[in-house]
Amino acid sequence: MTKWQVRYVIDDGSTMFGLEPAREHYIEVELDTIGLDVFGEDEQLAYDRLKVAAHERIGGHVVVTGASEITDTD
Repeated sequence: MTKWQVRYVIDDGSTMFGLEPAREHYIEVELDTIGLDVFGEDEQLAYDRLKVAAHERIGGHVVVTGASEITDTD
């Protein structure tokens, strides 16, 4: 399992027409991405897995804006 920090915004309609600025949020998720070329040919698959994990944790209005792999520095 690999830990990821997922960046996202909530798209609930409140940012429509600039009424309220979108605020970026972060969550950490663990996904089985070992063996995937997450920055190459498997990038879309990895993104889809991160998006599903974010939707499961936060809800349906999540728009993933980016992700970073978390590396242990122990």
